[in-house]
Amino acid sequence: MIRRFQLAGLIAAGAVVLAGCSPAPRTPDLGAEETAIRALAEKWQKALLERDAATQAAMFADDGVSYHDGQAPLVGPSAILAWEQRAVATHPKAKITSTTTEIRIAASGDLAVQAGEGQLTSLGANGEDGAVHRQRFLTIWKKVNGQWKVAHDMAVNSMPWQ
Repeated sequence: MIRRFQLAGLIAAGAVVLAGCSPAPRTPDLGAEETAIRALAEKWQKALLERDAATQAAMFADDGVSYHDGQAPLVGPSAILAWEQRAVATHPKAKITSTTTEIRIAASGDLAVQAGEGQLTSLGANGEDGAVHRQRFLTIWKKVNGQWKVAHDMAVNSMPWQ
């Protein structure tokens, strides 16, 4: 009988020791995550300037959504690619710039919010629209299989179109 208690005590002690050896939960490096988002924002800006629709669409998660004024939401990279390709054909000389003003990373390290401002110029088939169209944007990023992807992206005009 004493042997059973000794065995049970030994098993319990072993379980406590093994539980203490389990790895500590991973604490995300929020600075590194912000750096990663900023690098992706630069890649996206380059794609905007080069009118690279495929790179822009590839930034989105499979269920990622892009919102544009007067348009139904675009869901998924293929819908976003089609929209961006039409935009390139309709406004081939457009110049689109964006500047990130803020990035906030969730403590979990798997969600981020990016906010900023942008401008569109040289719209129209020949770039004849000389007005500067100012926008504000908000992009929500999420981790998908360890990679940052756009979950939602919305740009709104910050001044009326003329």
